Parts: sequence; structure tokens; C-alpha cells
Amino acid sequence: MCGIFCLLSFDKSNTETLHYKFELFKEQISRRGPNSLKTDFCQLNNCNILFASSVLWLQGTDITTQPCKNDNSVFIYNGDIFGGSQIGQQLNSGSGDTNLFFDALQNSDDILMTLDNIEGPYAFVYLNVVQNKVYIGRDIFGRRSLLIGRNANEFVITSVAKRGTEFEFMELPSIGIFSIDLDTKQWKILPWRRKNKNFVEKLSEFELFINQTVLKQADVFDRKKTFVPPSEAQLKLLTGFLDLQTCDLFNFLFNSPFMNNILRLKELLQNSIKKRILAQPKFCQNCYKKYDCDHAITGILFSGGVDCAVLALLASTVIDPLRPIDLMNVAFEKGGCYDTPDRITGLSTLRELQQLCPDRKWNFVEVNVTREELDKCRRDRISDLIFPLNSILDDSLGCALWFASRGVTQDYTTPCRVKTEVFHLSHQIQTLLVGMGADELFGGYTRHRAAFQKKGWEGLSEILDEDWQNLPYRNLARDDRVVSDHGRQLRTPYLDEEVVKFVHSLHTWDKTFPSIKLQGIGEKLLLRSLAYHLGLTKAALLKKRALQFGSRIANSKEKGHEISQHLTAT
Repeated sequence: MCGIFCLLSFDKSNTETLHYKFELFKEQISRRGPNSLKTDFCQLNNCNILFASSVLWLQGTDITTQPCKNDNSVFIYNGDIFGGSQIGQQLNSGSGDTNLFFDALQNSDDILMTLDNIEGPYAFVYLNVVQNKVYIGRDIFGRRSLLIGRNANEFVITSVAKRGTEFEFMELPSIGIFSIDLDTKQWKILPWRRKNKNFVEKLSEFELFINQTVLKQADVFDRKKTFVPPSEAQLKLLTGFLDLQTCDLFNFLFNSPFMNNILRLKELLQNSIKKRILAQPKFCQNCYKKYDCDHAITGILFSGGVDCAVLALLASTVIDPLRPIDLMNVAFEKGGCYDTPDRITGLSTLRELQQLCPDRKWNFVEVNVTREELDKCRRDRISDLIFPLNSILDDSLGCALWFASRGVTQDYTTPCRVKTEVFHLSHQIQTLLVGMGADELFGGYTRHRAAFQKKGWEGLSEILDEDWQNLPYRNLARDDRVVSDHGRQLRTPYLDEEVVKFVHSLHTWDKTFPSIKLQGIGEKLLLRSLAYHLGLTKAALLKKRALQFGSRIANSKEKGHEISQHLTAT
């Protein structure tokens, strides 16, 4: 995981001026990568460029510092390659993925095809000196943050920004690979071959931001699938579910062809978690390069719900049995109390995990946040991380995730037995597993039930597709900025390409059945069935609860889409 920064100056600002502007962002960039921070200056005919990158070492036998540079190119990158038809086969070489990505771009005759074959999250900036072009982009799911800022004669591309600078900012849309010709200042896009339905809208927003029409290198075609309704036999089978008791329903599913989907999902999720955990060094941040480390290096954002419960149990099958796993549970003060809904369900599911994995040490990290601390940290730090987003929903979710991923608890007593002090119980962890994408994939939102009630299976299929298409523009980049601020990597096993491909290959009714009669079971039916099959019989039946309400940071009377006064205050 890295913090990347690139400043393009068309008024030929000298290196001192560019470094001065970088100082505005340096602290945020460096927090994302505590193991290295370097800069590089490049002077071209019509443009001077400052590159900067910080690095959190998570792949390879040794750290790869950035920027990467040779006579013809400069490259900065934030991401993880977990597979792919070309680069993925070379991952076992021990060299990490940064140089593999860099080499692939340099040797490619078709950048779009090269990147289309990469599995994993990424954001990058690549200068091709021969072409006199800079390429920038994010993966198609938008799992890593990349912002673009502009003023009269400069562009800045960065993982994270600040409010109140001379630059205006927007999140770079995940609709393809953008490039700028440094001679003509003309922007161009190479659209992803799998078109996003928001392509035209997002491209228009980008064009408005840069005040220029973007050239498109290829035509983009709709990828909308034709809806095929369930057959009479399938409808009869589905209707029969409604009269079954919980235990009978799962037993029926386990003894039907549906079980094949459960087992396949288990296999793919387990592989996804394995790739995201085993790639990292075997020592924590506190034991840097010490090979006798037995501390926790993996944490899980943990409300106790079905999404995170499945991740925790499957993670336990691939993590060294001697290592603890940190379960990060955040609660915000209300009347001096931290007995939030997520704290209650978290402790309940913890007991299930302890029964299923009695030899595993589970660190249940109770992150308690006072209103005073929330206000201070939001004002001093979090608001800049959420920027350029500014809604009430962005505010509550961004703050909740920032505190949860920080992992500070107050239940540690020093040996003197007098003073209780704040203690970073989870300071060692390098990666944080989260359940993002599960609701979009498996149909877990209330609006999915509403669509099903109103328009049946076709209406449900349409809104599932709409939610999936909107995923790159909702919260993934924001959440990357928030978690990475602690020098930790956000990893999303449900958004693994193989998992997504499998779930999208299924009929809607093979993954969710949000009938009113099946509340607490039918929504995300496939994932709940997997949880029940794994032995998480209580967690499998917990109703969906949004993080902002489960942690009690949000006011239910506020409207999430409205602008947050907390984020706009200076």
C-alpha cells in the first residue's frame, strides 16, 4: 500500500516551488506508507513534474521503494496484484508486484488489455517519456483512491488531498485509463471494455472539471444483460421456501443443487482471503524484519454481522494458528454508554467464533469514541481524508471506519497498576479485512426488498445491477483514504474478481430472496446459507444494520445525502 502524488506544472515551476506545494500534502501521503518516502523531479520540454510516493511494504521479500524510474519512464503505484493471465503467474518470484506492474506497462503494446488482465486493486501514475504522455487510472471496481486536482496551469494526481488549498479536486472516475499529452495538454480516455452504465455521466463530470472534451480511443458498448425470468418449476421451488422453518429451510438447501453454489462460494472466498493475507510479510509493524513475530498482523472490521463473521471464520482457516486475529468493533458514546447494537452482536458472534475455533486467540478490540474525540479528530484530520466528498453519510461512515481501523482502546492498564492509558492494541496489524461489496453482490439492502415487492424478480435484478454499477463511485475510494491514514491496507475479499465473476453468473434467485416472509434469512440467502453451513447459526440470522447506525455515530433523523456541516466547517 502506498501514497502516490504527482504534480504536473505547465508554467514550468522549478523544483523548489513544486516541493513547496508537495509539503501541503506530504504528511498525509507519508502516513499511508510508513516504510519509505521518496520524491523525483522530471523536467520535460513543456512540463515540469514532481513525483512522490510513500510505501507500506506488504509484498515481496524486500521493500520496493518508489518512484520507479528509468531513462524512458517514471512510475508510482498503490495496489496489490493477486492474479491475472500474465503478471499473476510471476507473483511467486519474491519480487513483489510493483516492478511487475511497471515492467508490464513498459512492455505493453496495448495498455488497456494489459490492465484488463490484472486481478487486484490498484491506482497508478505512469510517465512515458517517449510518447510524452502521463497515464493515470484506477481498477475497474475503484478499490483504491486517486484524486485529480487542478488550478490554472497545474494538475495534481494524488491518493489523498486537503481542503483549502489552491487546487479544486474530484475523485478520478473508474471508467478507464486516462492520459494527457504533455505537448498539447489534450486528455484522452481508454474506456474499459466492460462498460459501466454511468460511463457517459462520469466522463461528462470529468470533462466539466478539466474544462475540456476528452478524446475517446474506442467505442464503448452497453453490457446490459437480458433478464430471463424463473421457470415454473423454479417458481414452485422458491414459493415452497416461504412455508419452511429456519432449520428446515437450510437443511433443504443443503440437500439440493443449491449446495453446489454454497461450496463454490466457500472455496472462492477462502482463496480470496488467502491471497490477501499470505502475501504480506510474516511480521507486524512493531517487529519490522524480526522473524520471531507472533503478533496479530490481520484485523477484521467486526460488527458481528454475517458478512464479517464469514470473513473471520474463513480467515482463521488460513492464518497461522499461533497468531491472534484482531476483531475491530467501534462504538460511539451516547449518554456515557457504549452498549451499541454492533457491540452486542459483535460479542455474540465472538462467542460463536470461540466455540468453533477454540484454539484461536481472538482479540475483540472495543474501540470506544467520545463525542469530544470525534469532534476533534474529524476537524483536525478525518475531514481532509473524506474530502472531496461532503455528505452526512460520508461523514458518519468515514469517521466510523477511521476510528475502527485505528484500533485504539482504553482497557490496558500499565504495570504500575495506577494509571490507565490509551493503548494501540492493534498497532501491529498491517491489513484490515472488510465486508464491502457483500450487500451489492448478494442483495442485502432494504431497497432490494422494496424493488422485489414492487416489480418482482426483474425489478430486483435491475436494482442489483444498478447498485453494482454505482459501487466504484460510492465509498471505496473514501474508505481507502480513511483506513490507509493509519498505515494499514484495506482489503475487500468479496470484491475479488473470481468471487464477483461467480456471483454475477448466478440467477438473482440463486443468491437472494428478499421476501417479507423470509426477513433475516432471504436477503443475502447464499451468503447466509454459507454462514449457517460453517456453523455460524446465530450470525447467519442477524438482520442487516448499517455501520453508522450499529455504532451509533449517525442521527437517524438526518438525511444521508445532504451536505454535512461538520465536513464543511473550517
